[in-house]
Amino acid sequence: MVSNNQAIDLDSQRIAAIYGKAVLDAAVSAGNRAEVMEQLDSLVDDVLDPSPQLDALLANPMVGADQKMDLMQAIFSGRASPLVLSFLRTLAKHGRLSYLRAIVDHVHQLKNDADNVQLVGVTTAYPLSDELSDRLRESIGALRGCRVELNTEVDPTMLGGVVLRIGDTVYDGSITARLNRLRKEISQGVLEAIEIDHEKFED
Repeated sequence: MVSNNQAIDLDSQRIAAIYGKAVLDAAVSAGNRAEVMEQLDSLVDDVLDPSPQLDALLANPMVGADQKMDLMQAIFSGRASPLVLSFLRTLAKHGRLSYLRAIVDHVHQLKNDADNVQLVGVTTAYPLSDELSDRLRESIGALRGCRVELNTEVDPTMLGGVVLRIGDTVYDGSITARLNRLRKEISQGVLEAIEIDHEKFED
């Protein structure tokens, strides 16, 4: 049985895939893919993120589509390309503005797929130097036969090592993970030793 949260997530992915492909295909056909992606990123980073009230307004189903379309026109006319403005008005018309972040994420995924680029999440206890970042990028790229973009995070609780996220797979080489595995191995070994000793005693 699919939970409500899973259903919502699947719905979001489906809608993001449809609209993300549509806007990227239109941008490629118009020859301005980079400009369109830059404007979509700016819309999220520079407009929605700093203004949660506007974000909530656009996602509010009680606000009519016509009002949202007028708002898109008022805010972005002259600031966004005709293609992006038309896309935003289409989202408003069909009540899809609340999926904008998911759509923009999918656009980047499609762009990376087209360019043979793999996004790799990297978590370390300390910030990586430029030299180590380049070496890691080159090593992963050589193994996977693609260009690699790193999305780095710092987590001091790791103690050391590195955690890689490639697609849906996590490669945990952190010291914390190794210590946890060692604890389990020691615990299991102690239990086995106790059992063996107990069996000897019974004999």
